Amino acid sequence: MDERIREKLVDRAGKNPYVNFLGIVFTVMEEGRVEAYMPLHEEQRQYSGVTHGGVLAALADTIAGFAAYTMTPVEKDVLTAELKISFLRAAWGSKLIAKGTVIKPGRNIHFCECEIYCDDKLVSKASGTFCVVHNQV
Repeated sequence: MDERIREKLVDRAGKNPYVNFLGIVFTVMEEGRVEAYMPLHEEQRQYSGVTHGGVLAALADTIAGFAAYTMTPVEKDVLTAELKISFLRAAWGSKLIAKGTVIKPGRNIHFCECEIYCDDKLVSKASGTFCVVHNQV
């Protein structure tokens, strides 16, 4: 991956208020692939103690979006156009692990996926379409 793109990603992750609020920590940033983990807190659980689906969707959108950034020119940004998530099993643990990949990069649109694991079990799978746009900052 181009070093300028890596620097942009690290900067974006560090300055992103929502990423920081969620406590997302990136562990892999490669061309077409990112991985991260996120600790879970009681405030993110439903009445039964299972992690709320909106938490999983937010993490999937974030990680798939950052995967898209790895294949986007440094002078461009990405915005989520569409996100679909399937909840495969309940997430009860204390930490989520997310793995985002670019399935099909394009000049104007990237198609990406994200798998989320809890206690080494796949709990959700998402796919998203991300538009490549002029810098928003």
